[in-house]
Order: sequence, then C-alpha cells, then structure tokens
Amino acid sequence: MRRPVVIMVASMLAACGGGVTDQTTGPTGGGNPTGLAGTYLLKTVDGKALPAASGDSTFLSGQIVLTDTTWNQTLVVRYAVGGSGNPAGDSLITGGRWTSSSGAISLSNAGSQDYTGTLTSGGFTVSTKTSTLLTYSK
Repeated sequence: MRRPVVIMVASMLAACGGGVTDQTTGPTGGGNPTGLAGTYLLKTVDGKALPAASGDSTFLSGQIVLTDTTWNQTLVVRYAVGGSGNPAGDSLITGGRWTSSSGAISLSNAGSQDYTGTLTSGGFTVSTKTSTLLTYSK
C-alpha cells in the first residue's frame, strides 16, 4: 500500500530534462540568489528521524545536491513488500530545476510540476504531492 506513496514521493522529484522553464530570480539572472548550492542530507520524514518508517516502507537515507539551477536527489528506501528485496534498500534517483525566492524553494521536475518548501537556517523542508514532509540540511 505505501510503496505507491514512496514511488510518488520519488516521482514528484522526477527526472531532469526538457519542458521546464528556467525561472531565475537572482540579481544577475542566476538561479542561486542566496548561495544555496551544495549537498543537503535528508534528516527527517514527516518529523521522524532516519531511518523513518512510512507505511510499509522505510526511508534509510537521502540527499539533494543543488547546483546554481538544477537539483538531483537520491533516496534510499527499503520496502517491506516489493522492491528489490535488498536489505540495504533501493536507490531512487530524480532531479530537475529549482528556484528560490522570499524564504521559499521550488523544485520542478520534467513534468513542470512544482513542489515548494521553506528555507531554514541550515537547509529546507519540502512537501511532496503526497503531503510527505522531507527535511534536508547541510
């Protein structure tokens, strides 16, 4: 039951590629107006520390790497039912383009779907289309 939710979480942050308009906000036209580029580690899922159970799945780890305009995410999830059966979990890799403005961050995937979050002192939180709240920090 929860595997579709985990897949939806990963797909919400889906594949880099065309169809996404670069909506830069920086004073020089760059997509990184606040120096956010870097690697952010997944710290919590819905407020729970890792490893975090979510239905019949467990989020083991994750990270998002932001460049000036793009992002790439890797989530490692172990499924109670389905998946590869690997006890170390399955890696779900996704990405797209991002922008930031006024304390908010927007992650866009190839389908032009936007997922917004809030910047924090050391990272950001983002809510997926399944309302799963992911918290990342450096």
